[in-house]
Amino acid sequence: MINIALIFAETVLCYLALTLLFKKYKTDGLYVFVIIATFIASVMNLKEISIMNISIPLGFGVTMAIVLGANLITQRQGIEEINNYLLIILITGVVACGILNLSGMISASEYNYLANRAYDNIFVFNIRMYLALVISILVSVFISTRLFYTIKRLKNKIILSNIFSIIITEFIENIIFALIAFISEFSLVDIVLCIIFRYTIKSIIGILGTIPLYISNKNN
Repeated sequence: MINIALIFAETVLCYLALTLLFKKYKTDGLYVFVIIATFIASVMNLKEISIMNISIPLGFGVTMAIVLGANLITQRQGIEEINNYLLIILITGVVACGILNLSGMISASEYNYLANRAYDNIFVFNIRMYLALVISILVSVFISTRLFYTIKRLKNKIILSNIFSIIITEFIENIIFALIAFISEFSLVDIVLCIIFRYTIKSIIGILGTIPLYISNKNN
């Protein structure tokens, strides 16, 4: 229960930051947010929680906020602007992966030994988790924005566009993430359960993201 409350707090903080940056700096604010959020997600992705004895990486709120930011850009600037958004995610993800992996491989001094060892253990070389994160985010942003744009053109409803794009996109995103991250680590049953749990949590968070999306669009 505490984990759920903390994940909810993470989500609220991310959505609040996204909304404030957009209201203050418009599209530039969203670009600042996605850089920060991608780097944070790269770190949070290395910590896992257990749901029914299934390990699931953290970062639910921050990764969904990245997708929400992409939908907001699509709403305000059009689908063409998403290419720049995707490029920023890719560059930030690669830089974060490189820096964190390299820093974890550098030999630490004996001074403050326990803290250094803890750091090395956290940022141990784990390229698969970084690849799973970056690739799944890129795919989810690409698919979500196109679904969002298509549904909005047909129905002209922001709420419906966000909800349906999230529901469809997250199913695909979670399959990609789980297969890349855990294909040789987990059994097939555990991978399926990981996909189900992760999809459920992120879909709920993404649907809740309709609220800041609607507020941001209405007030601009």
